[in-house]
This record gives sequence, structure tokens and C-alpha cells, in this order.
Amino acid sequence: MDFSSDVLGFLRYFTAALALIIYAAIKKIRWPEKKDIPIFIVGGAIGFAIYVYTINEGSRTLYAGTVSFIISATPVLTAFLAYLFFREKIGLRGWISIACAFSGVAFITYFSGGFALSSGIVWVCIAMILFGFYNILQRNLLRRYSPLEITTYCIIIGAILLSVFAPRAFTQLAAASASGIVSVLFLGLFSGSGAYLLWAYALHHAEKTSEATNYMFLTPILTTLFGFVIIKEAPHFSVYVGGILVLLGVMLAVHNANKLSNER
Repeated sequence: MDFSSDVLGFLRYFTAALALIIYAAIKKIRWPEKKDIPIFIVGGAIGFAIYVYTINEGSRTLYAGTVSFIISATPVLTAFLAYLFFREKIGLRGWISIACAFSGVAFITYFSGGFALSSGIVWVCIAMILFGFYNILQRNLLRRYSPLEITTYCIIIGAILLSVFAPRAFTQLAAASASGIVSVLFLGLFSGSGAYLLWAYALHHAEKTSEATNYMFLTPILTTLFGFVIIKEAPHFSVYVGGILVLLGVMLAVHNANKLSNER
């Protein structure tokens, strides 16, 4: 292992921030209004700095598929938060989807070591909650800013907050293998700036928050498949059982969102 989890998080978003600064300069994006700077700081903290730290900590002791199935419950959590903050309708199917998805998360949690605070499951659940709140915050900012502006400023702030790990980061980077450095660049450019920018555009064009977040149900399927093929990971049976419950909840949420949209 070339990098520790906290250092990997910093290098990933440091790379992403540099790429976005260059792209944003070319596009000549606006500076944020003073009143919105605290919101961007919160977004950078919960959507990137704290989020990546928690998910990396959880990933140290969990299979990639386990992490992905838990994170995939984010759309259901986001739908619930959208109900609380934006009064977006949920309906009976929506509440069933929430119960189903979080029953799946609870099932995975219980059979992966219980609810001990030291468990990697707890770290990933915290990451899921943070991402849900970031989706809501981003949805609010999209009323006044473009996806590029939001993603750029939040990632820059996230990288600044993660810079507390910079001294160790550059030490580890100097001793890293070529494959490790390439992996960091890939994470920063594609899984960092590229993925979050596309995500912001998806939320921007979606009529409802859930219309974009619902498609996250594909992530755990692909992650589990890649984990098995590439790094030979075979999660405990509870991950598959709980994962099915989570995906069922997300698919119910998709159907519910489409139904509510058609009724409008």
C-alpha cells in the first residue's frame, strides 16, 4: 500500500482541485457571493473533506462491495431529506422504500460486527449521511450557481481542509510506486473532478433530486463485480442479502419518483 487513507483523500482532491481550477479559469466562472461562502465551506467539508476521510476509514476494513451497497442507500436518504427541507412528496411507496433500504443497511451492519463505534460499517454509514446532506445542499445552490461553479468551489475547499495531511502526503508520494501515482491521478481526474462535475450536472437537469440519485443503485452491482474480478473479493453472504434489500428500496424509490412526476 503506497498511501494511508487520509493521505489518499488529500491527494485525490488536491489533484481534482488543480484540474478544476484550470478548467474553471478557461470557462471564466463567477466568484461566489459573500453570503454563500459559508455554504460552500460546509459543502466542501461534508461533501469532500469529511466524506472522503470517513469512507476511506471504513474501506480499510470492509470489502469494496460492502461499502458500495451501504453508500447506495444514499438516494433513499436524500429523498427523505428532500421531503424534510424541500417538501418533495414521498408517498406510501416512498416510505416503504426508505424502510426497505435501511433494513438492508441494518442487516449488513449487524452481520458485519454489530454497531460498535470502531466498526468500519459505522464510518461508511456516516459517509452515506454526509453525502445525503451534500446532495440537498448542492440542490439548494443549483438555484443560483452552475454545476461547474458548485463543484469547483466545494472541491477546492475540500482540498484545503484536507491539506492538514499534506506534509505526510508528499513524503509518501516521493516513495510511491508508479502504479500508485497513476491510481491517484485517476482518482483525482476521473473519480474526483470528472465524476462530481457530471453528478452536479445530473442534479441540475433533474426535475426532482431523487430522479438523479436513484441511478446510484447501479454502483454497488458494478463495484461488487469489479471487486470480484479484479481484486478477488468475495463479501459475506449478509452483504448480498442486505444489498438486495437496499437495491429493492432504491428501485421502489425510482418507481415512486416516476409516479409522482407523472401525477404533476
